[in-house]
Amino acid sequence: MLQTISPDLLPFITTVINGSLTSGHVPTAFKKARVIPILKKPALDPSDISNYRPVSLLSFLSKILERVVCNQLSDYLMQNNLHDPNQSGFKATHSTETALLAVTETLHAARSAKLSSVLILLNLSAAFDTVNHKTLLSTLRSLGICGTAWEWFASYLDGRSYQMTVIPYACSNFNPDSGIYNGNTV
Repeated sequence: MLQTISPDLLPFITTVINGSLTSGHVPTAFKKARVIPILKKPALDPSDISNYRPVSLLSFLSKILERVVCNQLSDYLMQNNLHDPNQSGFKATHSTETALLAVTETLHAARSAKLSSVLILLNLSAAFDTVNHKTLLSTLRSLGICGTAWEWFASYLDGRSYQMTVIPYACSNFNPDSGIYNGNTV
């Protein structure tokens, strides 16, 4: 992303990002998203609204800021051993394949030890849409995120808005009090 930017702009970008991080404030312009519906698979019926996934389009600088914060938060969680050891999502070098491998190995080990196993699977449909902001901020505080860093996350979540766009129409802005945009880095 940054490879195609003029080197003359890098000091400006760095100043904006560092200013947000040191002040604990996310600029209002970074909190606005345009949401477009994307058909989940080309073969699906385009007249059925459930076949679409909402994707948030954010400003370039907002994406850079989110990437910086995501990297810092991931480093903090790893260095302080705060990731659940069984978590595979949103964790470097982990994926659905590593989660499946862990479950398979656990089941094989139980079978070898002649133990019974029960596997319960839970699909958190629309999980991003139901994240409660107060609960998220409370969880961050319980993980030791405090001071300016916590204020940054509170600012990041407060006053966000999005506009749904279905070409050629644009709907009015909506200000959510829960949920996280699908397509965000943080």
